Amino acid sequence: MQSPIVHRSRKFETVMQHTYHRIARSLQKSIEAGHLTPGEKLPSVRAYAQTMGVSVSTVTRCYRHLETSGHVVARLKSGMYVADRPIAKSRQRRHLETTPSKAPPLELQKLASLQDRLTQLHSLTTQPMRFALHLANADAQWYPNEALARIGQRLLRSQPQLLGSYPTGTGLPALKQALIRHLASSGVDLEPDDILITQGSTEAMQLALRAVTQPGDTVIVESPVYFGLLQMLEALGLKALEVPSPAHCNGISLEALEYALEHNRSVKAIVLMPRFQNPSGTTMSLTAKRQLIKIISAYPVTLIEDDVFGDFSAATEPPQPLKAWDRMGEIIYCAGASKSIAPGLRIGWIAAGRHQQRINSLKLSSSLSTPIFEQAVLAEYLNSNAFPVHMRTLRQRLKTCVQPAQDAIRRYFPKGTKITCPDGGWWLWLELPEPFDAMDLLRSCVSHGIAFAPGALFSGSAKFQHCLRLNIGRPWDRDMDSCLKTIGSLACARYQNTHQ
Repeated sequence: MQSPIVHRSRKFETVMQHTYHRIARSLQKSIEAGHLTPGEKLPSVRAYAQTMGVSVSTVTRCYRHLETSGHVVARLKSGMYVADRPIAKSRQRRHLETTPSKAPPLELQKLASLQDRLTQLHSLTTQPMRFALHLANADAQWYPNEALARIGQRLLRSQPQLLGSYPTGTGLPALKQALIRHLASSGVDLEPDDILITQGSTEAMQLALRAVTQPGDTVIVESPVYFGLLQMLEALGLKALEVPSPAHCNGISLEALEYALEHNRSVKAIVLMPRFQNPSGTTMSLTAKRQLIKIISAYPVTLIEDDVFGDFSAATEPPQPLKAWDRMGEIIYCAGASKSIAPGLRIGWIAAGRHQQRINSLKLSSSLSTPIFEQAVLAEYLNSNAFPVHMRTLRQRLKTCVQPAQDAIRRYFPKGTKITCPDGGWWLWLELPEPFDAMDLLRSCVSHGIAFAPGALFSGSAKFQHCLRLNIGRPWDRDMDSCLKTIGSLACARYQNTHQ
């Protein structure tokens, strides 16, 4: 029998939903009728709640609903405003009666920083997404969750002191030995003292940057580049110098890189993803890697290699990381387990060569150490030899998603859409015919329970506004085909409106 408390709670939730929908419909009608004009500020949440005699949470949900539908926009530290409508007032009501309301494009040039753009993305995707294609991970069921759980349970039974032990040192010796064996298969020869275990690859990258730069220094990055790196540089007070990394070059443009190094003496570091770059998924050729190392050796800069996707090669002879050619300890190598083994296992590692002692000291001053239990679980998993089998299976699953996703994009997306296929990983980088605002498209997709990563996030200047990164690392089925059809249909409608 259902609890009276649960019954009352559900009844209250139903009443609250009815209330905020009723208020939202009333405001929407006022906006569409022109009673509330574009740019007009709405009352604050608290003030409107008092006016309507409802709770603050009800008005908050009402405003969020109107923001999702494109009728209002949030301005940072200012409030809610009626959105600009692209249709002339004389035609507005007639147009709205015959066509669905069009969400206004987000004007990225008015946002102060990359952080503002990330905040906008977060605000658009806070509601549960049926298709969270903006994330950089494979489907949860494709990771060895049960195997890791069994290891964890066994360790807790046999070594419960792992939870009561204070972690010290630079990492669990068993995990270091497992990583040394694993990296040796890629041509990287290390000793235990050459590795520091970190709390994910993000901490590894932060430590690397802090070790070789000071606030105000310049760091060269690829363009497009993973937006998390841009956010990190901004937080550390560093300047990002974006060097083109065209898909047809399979890596950073070496000519542009050499020019940038020659004309920018403030450059202290270069951050690259030579194996399966994010967001393009491309890999540098062996010839390009050798030329890159030759170029960098002529300048007083440190190369930081982000190899978090390095294990995703399906080739018989996988490409080696740049660290495999490092004989003088000049390259700082960063990687982690969250992409290949388990997103919830926040374990990373860094091999920094001549910078190792500096980075070990920085680790002590930041997070002190890395949780020992997670290290023990990962060490036992790697030592069980299950990892190579898991990666073969994961790579095969990802590979089977690429072709049907490409076919769907060619069927449903605007003619002229360019697709960059990954050498490894789980996303496609799409370039839609210009001009196109992918952030505007995202706003519409969110209302359908779909999210992707708009291209404007992958540059400090928002120059990839017509691009998007689409995660396809999940089982391909009718639902995924329908999802891409929805994105493509919305994209075609916006493209036609732009060119009328």
